[in-house]
Amino acid sequence: MNREEILAKSRRENKGKPDELEVVAFGKASRVGMYVGGAICIILVIVSSWVIDRPELALASWMIYMAMQGASNIVLYKHLRSQEKLISAIICTVLAVVFAVSFAIAIYLYKVSM
Repeated sequence: MNREEILAKSRRENKGKPDELEVVAFGKASRVGMYVGGAICIILVIVSSWVIDRPELALASWMIYMAMQGASNIVLYKHLRSQEKLISAIICTVLAVVFAVSFAIAIYLYKVSM
């Protein structure tokens, strides 16, 4: 088998699969997206607390952000078997649940007080 045949066979086997550059780019894009999401959550906390005086609105953004982080770390743990990722996944998932319950309570109290 010559070089060209090996390359052709490799291309057929890997057709439709991302190459290493795409995988690295996706990883970097995911990290940047999470950083931007965190920054938006911080901005929402400031706006909801100081501008519109409805701090419970920030709970929803933190709930979503922690759920995203938790899910991301679960996938990373599954593939890398890193205990750090497992601990982070558990903490973020628990925080997402805490924020969800807190948000539900805040909405309930808001509705009751109307």
